[in-house]
Amino acid sequence: MESWIYISAISLAFSIPGLIFSYYNVILFLSTLRYPRTLAESSPLRGTPFVTILIATFNEKFVIANTLDALMNLDYPRDKLQVVVADDSSDETIEVIDQKVLELNSQGIQSVVSRRKARTGFKSGALNQAVSLLKGDYVLLLDADSTVRPDILTKGLNAFGRDARIGFVSFRVGHYNREQNLTTRLFALQLDQGDTVTKMGAYSIDAPYSFQGGFVLVSMAVLRQVGFWTNQSIVEDAYLSCKIYCAGYRGVYLSDVRIFSEDPATLEVWKKQAARVAQGWANCAIANGRGILSCKKLSLWRRIVLFSTLVGPFQGLSWIVVTFVSGLGLIFGLSAPSNSIFSSPIYLIIVTVPVVSFFASGIYALHVQKIMSPHNLALLPLLSYTSSCMTTAIMIGFLNGVRGKTGFFFRTPKHGVATNGNKQYHRDIRLDRIAIAEGALAVLALTMSIFVLLDGVWALALTLAGFGTLTLKSMNLSKKLKNII
Repeated sequence: MESWIYISAISLAFSIPGLIFSYYNVILFLSTLRYPRTLAESSPLRGTPFVTILIATFNEKFVIANTLDALMNLDYPRDKLQVVVADDSSDETIEVIDQKVLELNSQGIQSVVSRRKARTGFKSGALNQAVSLLKGDYVLLLDADSTVRPDILTKGLNAFGRDARIGFVSFRVGHYNREQNLTTRLFALQLDQGDTVTKMGAYSIDAPYSFQGGFVLVSMAVLRQVGFWTNQSIVEDAYLSCKIYCAGYRGVYLSDVRIFSEDPATLEVWKKQAARVAQGWANCAIANGRGILSCKKLSLWRRIVLFSTLVGPFQGLSWIVVTFVSGLGLIFGLSAPSNSIFSSPIYLIIVTVPVVSFFASGIYALHVQKIMSPHNLALLPLLSYTSSCMTTAIMIGFLNGVRGKTGFFFRTPKHGVATNGNKQYHRDIRLDRIAIAEGALAVLALTMSIFVLLDGVWALALTLAGFGTLTLKSMNLSKKLKNII
């Protein structure tokens, strides 16, 4: 068998799973058009349930005060509220939390702090440690930087009355530092688009999705049934989502109800966060894959969707394998230019459809939130820049997760609205193994693009050149070298 056949087979083998996931996103985007926009106006839930607000914190002195202050303005009976802070802090955050807890109690809101001697199990360990303190019929899970609006509980609880199968209600991610810089604007737009497609679309067809841990209201009865959180997980929300779906429950997504949080202000932080999520989701897929795919309380297609969602970061590995194998095959004469899949008009059309859907869904996300403007529309082409420059980090995170590697738990730094960046939280943004791999692959891609262009396969040449250029640009090499020197 000729070598080009092997190269084409490898390229197609890695392309097909990524294309399936991409086309599922096209389906989700089309499904958003069916999303019922009156979900937040559901009939009131009977009675006034007791609600616990659970917040996990670790050295969050710049943001936790605002989060706790916002709870004092909730439009909900204070005798029906409890605040539990699962605090692992080792800095001044301890004093800030203790003071705010005293203020909450003085306002008639039962409040308590859960602390432990060691950070065993990361965030999920802290949450499980606090379980014995929870009194609510429902639990609102917040991150340390989550800022709520007064009507969040009323609208969230009302949504539970729509269906007896509802185990959780998730809210749209808001962005209180959206306009800080170009990175925060892009990150906000990416989440806007992601929430619109994967949550509005998934709810519309009753498909599973992973909620985000700082933006969800969960039934306490459901939490007890699924055994709360899985220790040692760096993506406790993905694990909990899987357990809730596999127990036979579903989620509701309220697109028009927001909980505001802080977006990462640098690409370096964003990439590390993306790598952590990819690693955690892959690890979750490996640990729970068999249980998900054999779950009798989910239909077959929902099992496949739930598992496929967790292995979504495979697309980073898929893209790199397909482009680099195809390029190296041309350079070493193992495949003729005419035999490259990148020379096939059919293949190019197939991969173009999800790209068109990507931009269309971005425009629709802006429309849904009523923030359509030339300023925001101009950001859409730059999203492809961020997607390209994060491919290597996502691939490495995914491979680490498949290997079952716990790895380095990177905590996204939070600076608060009153600061422009506290340098002490950036000690872990360094020229590490991921950055070295990024640089090596970027240089290789740029070199390969020249030879591939000479062979006349322009689509592959542009793809490699774009990846290499954008990745190097995103690494901020001058800053890193300065820090080293």
